[in-house]
Amino acid sequence: MYVSLYGERSDIKPEGEYFTITPEGIWQHQEISSLSRGIMDAFERLNMKSLQLLFESADQFWNTLEGSDFNIMHAGLDPEALCSRDEFNNAVLGIIDNETKRLLYYYSIRHYNHVAQNIVNHIIVSLGDAYAALAAPNLYENVPLDLQLTGAGETYRNTVSPLGFRIWTNFNFCIEKIVSFLDFSTKYVTDLSNIKPGMTSWKSKASDVSFGKWKHAPLAKGTPLCELSDELRLIMSLRDETVHNGTIDHFSRVYEHASAEKVVRRFVLMPDYQRGRLLTAGGRKRFYSQDNHLNAILPDILSKIFTDILTSLDQIDDKITPKWDDLKAYEEKCPEIFAALKIAEEENVFMKFIPNDKK
Repeated sequence: MYVSLYGERSDIKPEGEYFTITPEGIWQHQEISSLSRGIMDAFERLNMKSLQLLFESADQFWNTLEGSDFNIMHAGLDPEALCSRDEFNNAVLGIIDNETKRLLYYYSIRHYNHVAQNIVNHIIVSLGDAYAALAAPNLYENVPLDLQLTGAGETYRNTVSPLGFRIWTNFNFCIEKIVSFLDFSTKYVTDLSNIKPGMTSWKSKASDVSFGKWKHAPLAKGTPLCELSDELRLIMSLRDETVHNGTIDHFSRVYEHASAEKVVRRFVLMPDYQRGRLLTAGGRKRFYSQDNHLNAILPDILSKIFTDILTSLDQIDDKITPKWDDLKAYEEKCPEIFAALKIAEEENVFMKFIPNDKK
């Protein structure tokens, strides 16, 4: 099953862009999903580079980890870490071992890495859900299509319905979260840039950093994200509208092109813009002379931004020289786990870990 950018369902692959459902039940855009996987891989490579910057060898990392307390290392980051703020503060005051401090730093910045990846997953799922909803047979649960007729033959109408709200909610989410992703990526790259040989501080220096500081991070200099593309400017403009002014369309309408009872296609309107900025006059920002359809242009916007993100991360990875002679030593500590993870990734299967406290 395929869904076009206008919500047209088909069993035959369309000529233009489309979404298709995966075995996991996710409606995905092929190019965006491919870029997202590349972004995930890039973050994992940077994670390995951070370990090499912080620890002299894989053995030093594993030995430090084995002597650490999970609840302390993950306190304030992971809901499964059973440690209060006061307990954490008291514990870190007593740490004198520099390797343990660097391990704390590693988990602090890895948190930014994981948050960024998690946001990408949310964007992919929410984007697909928006187009799946756009392709629903009927946006009204209790109003048959024949009762929605507004005229004979070809007609256009707008609808305001709970499912329409969900379509707009998912679009708004993607717009807002791409900026959140950039914020957390900037925090991560900033802290990655701050790693110095023999450092003894365990605290992140980037908790208040946002994407506006990207170009100031030493490792980020010269990357594509240092120069805002028109696509990214537009996303940031739309994000400001959704955050500060409620929604892009204050009625959250979905427009339908209908032929008699049949809905041919659907779209949502987006305000006029030029070079990435909404056109404004006298405090008004919602002019609609350009006939822009958000559903038609959002995938291309996200593809461009994701491409710049991936290229930037790859360039940052290239700037960091590997320090460990043999990366296999990292996996040799727990070969069964890494082998299982690799198989699970290749076969796309569910994997369950069962804690075992037996000695």
